[in-house]
Amino acid sequence: MPVMAVGKNITLAALNQFTGAMSSSDDAAEQHCIQQSIQRLKIKTSSPELAIGRLSGGNQQKAILARCLLLNPRILILDEPTRGIDIGAKYEIYKLINQLVQQGIAVIVISSELPEVLGLSDRVLVMHEGRLKANLVNQHLTQEQVMEAALRSERHVEEHVV
Repeated sequence: MPVMAVGKNITLAALNQFTGAMSSSDDAAEQHCIQQSIQRLKIKTSSPELAIGRLSGGNQQKAILARCLLLNPRILILDEPTRGIDIGAKYEIYKLINQLVQQGIAVIVISSELPEVLGLSDRVLVMHEGRLKANLVNQHLTQEQVMEAALRSERHVEEHVV
């Protein structure tokens, strides 16, 4: 929803948290939550009222992450979380992912960028042509080992500690 304001986009999935028993909206609580999310995720915006489409790709991505985090997930699945964003925003998202893991949230990252996968993952599941090819524990895993596992012709799943 590129025309929706940044703040409203952040709280979109958690609107029930800001609605009272009589279906009245608690705007002050919602605004407080928006400000906390913007600060916590370091979303660079001139105003929570700014259309989300006016933000950089990295800040749009952080706003979407803020939306997900308001739901207090135990598991978070991120599909290409840093595709098309600048290196500074990537670093901030990597830092956030690591903080979430430290808080006990399970984070599944789907990424075609091997350095990203290796930098973020404890375990790497290698898929090729829609099939699971390997289940690798990431202890000094290299890009070459991941690619080798992806290109193997065997059909069985291999589990390795590397």
